[in-house]
Amino acid sequence: GHISMAALSYVLLLAAAAHAAMPSFPLQNSAAPGLTYPAVGLGTGGYGLDTKMTYPECWIDEIPGCGERAANATKTWLQLGGRRVDNADSYFNQPFIGQGIRASGVPREQIFITSKVGPSNPLGYNDTLSQMAQIKSRLQVAYVDLLLVHWPTYSPSALSPVESTDPYCNHKSKQFNETQCRLSTWHAMVKIFQAGDARAIGVSNYRISDLQEIIDAGLPLPAVNQCPFHIHRSSAQQALRDFCKQHNILFNSYSPLGIPDLTVDVPKSASLLLHKFPAPMTANTLDEPALKAIAAAHNKSPAQITLNWIYSLGIPSNPRSSNAAHMIENMNVFDFTLTPAEMATMMGFPQDYCDLDNWYECVPRGNATFTGLQPWELARR
Repeated sequence: GHISMAALSYVLLLAAAAHAAMPSFPLQNSAAPGLTYPAVGLGTGGYGLDTKMTYPECWIDEIPGCGERAANATKTWLQLGGRRVDNADSYFNQPFIGQGIRASGVPREQIFITSKVGPSNPLGYNDTLSQMAQIKSRLQVAYVDLLLVHWPTYSPSALSPVESTDPYCNHKSKQFNETQCRLSTWHAMVKIFQAGDARAIGVSNYRISDLQEIIDAGLPLPAVNQCPFHIHRSSAQQALRDFCKQHNILFNSYSPLGIPDLTVDVPKSASLLLHKFPAPMTANTLDEPALKAIAAAHNKSPAQITLNWIYSLGIPSNPRSSNAAHMIENMNVFDFTLTPAEMATMMGFPQDYCDLDNWYECVPRGNATFTGLQPWELARR
């Protein structure tokens, strides 16, 4: 299909508008002065294992054709006006994300690149430094804008048997200690920040107790804590969000739509993970009747309502999509305001506690962290 010149100029106009209208949040603590974080970024970690299927989206580069999809989605997002790309070394697609960034034609200094270390790779001091070097080499960049510790723990599995060289992180070592391992890892992150390899450093999936360890150790605080945040994991995280705000740590939502492409009915062999929210929740958050009613009232899509709600709470988000029409929707969510009643409806949905729904994004009770099978333990090298 050829695209008409009129259609093309409209898309370019939209891209310019999206870039101009995309708000951003200031980063504090361990961040370069004046560094800001675009409110909506592109998530790049997908679970699909079959290029022939639209959903679940395939982003893993060892599946033939999926790396090219990841590169094309990244390029499209940037050409449409998106400026933040959220990647990780455990998404198994770094060279292709780098390829998409270069193919976009957007200058590197205009792009905000996030990457993450662990948890399919070992945590620890030297391991973190070597992962940073590998991230730079695989993405072919001189620096990343934000580096995160992907998870507060890591566990070697049959598919990822590598142990850490750090005695505090090596499970077979007599000195193994989860707190000391996190602090050892964070010391390396601070060094990476001071060396300029990352313009900001932060964490992901950290509990209040994990953040408190950094405070107690007197170390520089993270700029960001990236956690799942969607209609079924929202009110349950109020204490964590309050703690982050109190310490100038920007809380960042991943899976803002609850990973809708995992709800499709496909064979298990087609995805690392399939998931539907159990009743009383809707299997797919975008089908939630109360959300659809708000969407109809504003003449927007349920995804746009969700992303606007998250933004209105002061939270940036990283929706993943390889669909250009969805990308345009996702970056155009700042031109309307939800009423206080609508905001209350969005915050009032049932929460996805782990005793109801045993998957890696469930809400743990108390200070537990999820210990079931993690997606990276399923990921092939």
